[in-house]
Amino acid sequence: MTVFDEFERVKQNFPQVLVIFGEADDVVQELKNQFFDFVNFDATDLSQAYFDLTSANATLALEELESLPFFSDSRLVIFENLVNLTTAKKSVFDDKQMQRLDDFLDNPVETTNLVVILHGKIDSRLKIVKKLKQKATLLEAKVLKSQELIQYFSRNSTLVRPVLARIAEKSNDSFSVMRQNIDLVKTFAGAREVTLDDVEAVVPKSLQDNIFALTDLIFQGNIAAARDLVHDLTLQGEDLIKILAILSNSFRLYYQVKIMQGKNWQEAQQVSALKIHPYPVKLANTQVRKVSKNYLQNALTELINLDFQIKSGLADKQYLFDIVLIRLTLKKS
Repeated sequence: MTVFDEFERVKQNFPQVLVIFGEADDVVQELKNQFFDFVNFDATDLSQAYFDLTSANATLALEELESLPFFSDSRLVIFENLVNLTTAKKSVFDDKQMQRLDDFLDNPVETTNLVVILHGKIDSRLKIVKKLKQKATLLEAKVLKSQELIQYFSRNSTLVRPVLARIAEKSNDSFSVMRQNIDLVKTFAGAREVTLDDVEAVVPKSLQDNIFALTDLIFQGNIAAARDLVHDLTLQGEDLIKILAILSNSFRLYYQVKIMQGKNWQEAQQVSALKIHPYPVKLANTQVRKVSKNYLQNALTELINLDFQIKSGLADKQYLFDIVLIRLTLKKS
């Protein structure tokens, strides 16, 4: 169950105090958008008040919270970026203002609903946060796993699961990037059904895609192009440690697939055993025909040793990576 499922349950019996928080900022933003849609938020509606506390007047915000409704039976007050409640070492309320909020939690105005939206981790050590956990409903925005992303967007789009799975993969399982890429392929396809070919045609290459291209260059023995690709990725801001981690996972998959090929396992059997999406397994089956099992085993050992050397600070990580890249490219058996 994701936080979006929890929010659907919350909407059925809306609490007097709701806190939306989390370090997955794109998920926080989506929850905020869904909440605003749910309450039909209108800045001109005098029964609704929204305050971004990074710029709003804190005293006015608290006065709105403590006031009785004038033109309706109930009142909705929304505080965003009340950083006093988070682990960020910042504040928008002073001590007296925080005490007023604390007093409201003890004796809330019955006709007022308070929603607090926080971009970050709440500080569980604070007395007021402990009180919130007792008196409020908390929705924590966590990073969604690949299958959770696919499940969420399958309920909110007409795209078929294989297409969504590939978009998730090319989006590096980022919620916001996946949303953008879904809009991109839907615009490209127009009125017709989106296909996997559409995804490959218009969705930008992910880091995983670039690592696949890197392994292909390694297997071809094209050292110049392989080094250029790594250089380009680092210029784009990708860290060598991250590149190494994905490269190691790719070689681990290739080695596993090579062993399964030796047992005459079909791709469907491999997918079932590995419990991953069929697409990378299909690519791996094509790639590993170019190299021996012994090469893959040795390459994986080289990459594991490289990870240890870099994290131990034995030498410059760019130099160590380059040396192993040359070895992998030159060795063929």
